[in-house]
Amino acid sequence: MAKDTPSMAKNKIRRCLGAVLDPHPISSEVKTLWMYFQSTCAYCGIHIDPESRTGHLDHIIPSALGGTNEIHNYLLACSRCNGDEKRDEDWQSFLERKIADRALVDARRSHILAWVGKASGRVIRDPAVIAEADAIIFQALEEFDKAVKKLRALRGGNSKLSIPDI
Repeated sequence: MAKDTPSMAKNKIRRCLGAVLDPHPISSEVKTLWMYFQSTCAYCGIHIDPESRTGHLDHIIPSALGGTNEIHNYLLACSRCNGDEKRDEDWQSFLERKIADRALVDARRSHILAWVGKASGRVIRDPAVIAEADAIIFQALEEFDKAVKKLRALRGGNSKLSIPDI
């Protein structure tokens, strides 16, 4: 298991603060997603046991590209498709590459797009609100950086302290 580093913590802080404005799906929403996709991978169609840890909620539009945590911006994927094969590829090109049968590609794409079409619109899209939230998160991350520098200075200024690298 990797130890936490300041950069890992900073990323967690960014994600956690962002989730205050754009919360992650609640368990009832996740159950609805599993039912919609009938416990099968939206890409390859393999059955996924809901009790196992092999089912992934895959962002349809990644958060790095402006995607949200609204449940209809996720689909159900198996660990092989989402973890091993797809990586950073967009879902549509991955689906095209993954499935040779054109009719099956079209059917799965339609199924996914029908899911996306059910979005409730709870997502905040007001650019002013998003800009203000980004500024708040940026300020919090700057304060975190300052705290890390102060702690490192304490470590470096007192040779009697035995503090491991962070």
